[in-house]
Amino acid sequence: MVIDVFNGDADGILSLVQLRKCYPVVPAEQRLITGVKRDISLVKHVSPAQAAGVLVTVLDISFDKNVYDVKTLLEAGSKIFYCDHHQAKTLFEHAHLTTLIDTSPAVCTALLMNQHLNGAQVLWAIAAAFGDGLDSSAEALAAQWGLSALEQDKLKSLGVLVNYNGYGAHEADLFFPPAELYRLLMQYESPFAVVDDPLSPYAQLEKGYNSDLAQARHASPLLNDDTVLAVHLADEPWARRISGTLGNILAAENRRKAIVIATTNQDGSLTISLRAPKENPFGAAEVCGQFVTGGGREGAAGINNFPSSSLSYFLNTVSEFYFNSCRELL
Repeated sequence: MVIDVFNGDADGILSLVQLRKCYPVVPAEQRLITGVKRDISLVKHVSPAQAAGVLVTVLDISFDKNVYDVKTLLEAGSKIFYCDHHQAKTLFEHAHLTTLIDTSPAVCTALLMNQHLNGAQVLWAIAAAFGDGLDSSAEALAAQWGLSALEQDKLKSLGVLVNYNGYGAHEADLFFPPAELYRLLMQYESPFAVVDDPLSPYAQLEKGYNSDLAQARHASPLLNDDTVLAVHLADEPWARRISGTLGNILAAENRRKAIVIATTNQDGSLTISLRAPKENPFGAAEVCGQFVTGGGREGAAGINNFPSSSLSYFLNTVSEFYFNSCRELL
């Protein structure tokens, strides 16, 4: 038995696809633990009894958010392989803990997995990097492997759509539960086969994505100055699905600005997505980490439940942080 714990976005799913293409396991002997993108405290769903003597692989979720449960599993006799690119201030060494963690802003978990596997499933890694908004890193890797512009476009489309599918308050918001999407993608030899098959998940995701993005494009900015572009989205499934992808799109279109997407939750609070400026891709985790339920990585971070009454304060915090950061770079 193996236990695979992974984030439900493109980076998490496609990292696991790479790994299991190289190291296959029988589905009956594989337990999948995942959820919507914002559900990152996933290791707690593995009980010590289940983990005793078992290899647990953890992909694309913050070590800091799972450190207590990692220690619990190690004490129970589990072996853990942990691959991630989010903050890991609580990282420690243990004989049965193997870590591959790099928090650099140009790196994602799938790119780390690609290095680990010596490029054996590089096409999936490139798709994941595109999906995670790391276009420059994806394009650089694609160039190394001699991919054409058309091939890169296909990988980018798939990565963006798989990433888009991960956003929602719960799995009912998604077109495919992440575990199901992983299993479906594993049936294909390559990402190109997924894109070219009219019966694959790609076609359904593309239709939903186009519809959701069209609605999001009509949202009026809350703030749009030289430092920050902020948009508010309503409490609707389509808004929750498109929020992260919209942040990546706006960040690519406004490379000098921090991007804030504030989506209203059912309880009236806000889910915050923050993208650091592409030309200064640092500090997103530092900004969001100041607040309860906040965290992330250098280039992109968020807050799960933020008081709507404090949104102006948050926008001021972002503005001051990146205004001062830009001055320091001059």
